Amino acid sequence: MSALVASIKEAAQRLGFAVVGIASVASLLDDDQAFQAWCEAGFAADMNYLTRRTALHAHPQRLVPQAASIITLAVNYYAPAPTFQHENRYGRVARYAWGLDYHDVVKARLIELAAHLEKLAGRKIQARCFVDAVPLLERAVAASAGVGFFGKNTNLLQGQKGSWFFLAEILVDVELPADRRALKISCGTCHRCLDACPTQAFAAAYQLDSRRCISYLTIENKGAIPVALREGLGEWLFGCDVCQEVCPFNRFSAETAWPEFQVQAGAGQRLDLVEVLALSSDEEFRARFQATPLRRPKRRGLLRNAAIVAANVECTAAVPVLLERVTTDAEPLIRSHALWALARLDRPQARALIERALKDADALVREEAASLLADFSHWL
Repeated sequence: MSALVASIKEAAQRLGFAVVGIASVASLLDDDQAFQAWCEAGFAADMNYLTRRTALHAHPQRLVPQAASIITLAVNYYAPAPTFQHENRYGRVARYAWGLDYHDVVKARLIELAAHLEKLAGRKIQARCFVDAVPLLERAVAASAGVGFFGKNTNLLQGQKGSWFFLAEILVDVELPADRRALKISCGTCHRCLDACPTQAFAAAYQLDSRRCISYLTIENKGAIPVALREGLGEWLFGCDVCQEVCPFNRFSAETAWPEFQVQAGAGQRLDLVEVLALSSDEEFRARFQATPLRRPKRRGLLRNAAIVAANVECTAAVPVLLERVTTDAEPLIRSHALWALARLDRPQARALIERALKDADALVREEAASLLADFSHWL
C-alpha cells in the first residue's frame, strides 16, 4: 500500500468511515450485463432514474471523465433499539431512516475527506463526492475493492460487520493503487432472507423484484400500492428491514459512532399513525420530517402507507382521521387508501363512503371504491 493510500484510509477512518477501499475506474462489464438483464426483466419497476442513463452505470470514466481512481467507503448506521411493538397504534420505520438524512450527513464528511486528500497530494485535485445519488453500480465498485460481498438479499455484506451500511464514493483525478481483493465469502446454503420476505420479493437468490419489495412500495413507488400486497406491508410504514434482520452476518453488528444516525437524532424507530394521518398539508409534513429520509415519499406517499398500516395493525384510533382524509383530503392517492383502510376498520361507516366515492372526481378513488364494493361481502 502506498503511503498516500495509507494516509487517505487513516483520515477516512478518523472521519468515521468504517471501511475504506480504493477501486479502479475500469468498466464493470460483468456487473453491467447483470444490471441490464435486471432492468429488462422489469425489476426496476418505475424507478426511471435507474434506467434513464444505463450507459453510465458500469463506466465510472463516462460518469466523471477526469477520474483516475475511486475511493469507496462504507458508513455504519446500526443503532440499537427495543423490539418494535405496534400497540395497535404505531408504524415501523426502517433502521436507516431513524436519524437524519444520510445523503446530507455523509456528503459533508466526504467533502472534508476530499479536502484532506488535496493537502496530502500537494496540489489542486478534482473530486466528485457521491452518496447513493448517481448512476454508478456502487455495490460492484465496493465489492471490487473488498469493501464487502454480495448477499442473496442483494445487499453488500461484510463478514465480520454485517450489512447495516451506507455506501459512498469519491471519484478523484489522482491515480491510486487499487485494492484488488474481492472477498472470498458467500452466503453458502443460507436462504433465510429469501424465505422471510413478507411479499416474496426475491425472484431468486441475488434477484430482487422491486415491484414486490416493501422498501420500494413505501418509498420509491409514486402510485397506489397493489391491493394484493397491502397486507404484506404489515407494520412497515417506511421501508423494510426483514431481509437484514434475519441475516446471520448481522449478529456481528456494532453500534454506529455517528450521532446523526441514532434514534433520537431524527424520526426514530416508530411513528404514531394517528399523528401521521393528521398531517393535513405539505407544509405540516415538511416541518415534521425536515432533514430526515421520511421526506422522500412526500406527504401523499407517507399517508398512503400510514392508512394501510393502520388497517394492518387494527388501529381503530385512526378512524376519525381516516374519515377526514377520505372526505376532505385534496390528494386522491390518500383518499383512496384511506377508504381501503376504513373498509377494514369501521364497516358501518365504510359502506356509505364507498358508495359516495363511486362519484369521486378522480378515477383512482372511483376504482378503489368499485373494487371495494365488488368485494363487499368479503370486507363487510
